[in-house]
Amino acid sequence: MSKKLYLLPLLLLVISCTKIDYIGQEYPPTTQVDMFFAPSDVEQDYTVMGTLVATAADIVSSEKMQKDIIKKAKEKGADAVIFEDLDRYQSGTTSSYTETTKHEKDKKGKDKTVTTGTQSSSTEEKKQIKATFIKYK
Repeated sequence: MSKKLYLLPLLLLVISCTKIDYIGQEYPPTTQVDMFFAPSDVEQDYTVMGTLVATAADIVSSEKMQKDIIKKAKEKGADAVIFEDLDRYQSGTTSSYTETTKHEKDKKGKDKTVTTGTQSSSTEEKKQIKATFIKYK
C-alpha cells in the first residue's frame, strides 16, 4: 500500500478543521447558547464579550463551523452568539510544472531527445464566519 494513502486521513483531518480566533473576555462556561443573526434580534440587554473569526477550507460545511463556534462560545461563557458575516474567498493558488526528457532513437536509428511537460494549477478556497459573543445583563 502506498505511503500516500496513510497520510490521507491526516490530510482530511487538517482540511476539515475550523480555525477559530477569539479576542475578548471570558466567564465561567455555559451549557446553553442562544443564536442570533442580527443585533436587533436580541431582545434582552447585553454586553459584548468579544469577537470571533472562524476560518476553514471551503469543503467544511457552514453548519460544522457554526457548531464549532457554539462550542467555543460555551467554553468562553457566552450567553449568546450573533452571527454577522459569512464570506468565501480565494486564499491562494498553487501551480506546478513537470518536465520529462527521454533519449530515444528515431526510425533511422539516430539519437533524439524528446521532452514533454505538464502543467497544473489549483486555487484554494476558504470560508470565514464572523461572530460576536454576548453576555446578558
